[in-house]
Amino acid sequence: MPRSDTMSVIAAILCVAVLSTEPAAAVDVKVDSDKVADFSHRKTYAWKAGTEAPNPLTEQKIHMAVEAQLRAKGIARVETAPDIWVVTHASVTSEARINVETFGYGGGYGWNGWNSWGAATTVRIQDNETGVLLVDILDGPGAKLIWRGIATDSIPDLPDPDKIAKKINTALAKMFREFPPPPAKKK
Repeated sequence: MPRSDTMSVIAAILCVAVLSTEPAAAVDVKVDSDKVADFSHRKTYAWKAGTEAPNPLTEQKIHMAVEAQLRAKGIARVETAPDIWVVTHASVTSEARINVETFGYGGGYGWNGWNSWGAATTVRIQDNETGVLLVDILDGPGAKLIWRGIATDSIPDLPDPDKIAKKINTALAKMFREFPPPPAKKK
């Protein structure tokens, strides 16, 4: 096979491979914190009630993942008098989107004059669901918000529990990369 034909085959195989793979997880994560809060002495946490996920099993996955992140940071769970409170809020929003796809081949000159054929149009209404997860860290004694992480991502029509757990773990790992925030710079 000549070199140019071999390169064409390789290019075609790579194109098919790239187009057939599942898109990368695109969890959007944002973090904010109180710039003057001192996180250095905060070594214990407890849970406060928040907004539970619609699925209790998903809520359980969220709590387990948050606890794993806090343990990794050396912060232990206690039942009373915590240094910080942890509150999670999970929600799913649905938005209808209209997708209109049109294609056509136009027309051409034929035996009887100008011939044309119309475009083919498909209209679909899709419900796109988006999951939002907020993790709030509150100051222990005053219960004042001192840190917040927000993660958003689309949810597939038929969510796979293992993929949901992976998305939760990925989102929280990204979120807690910036926890605790660095100490405030002194002026």
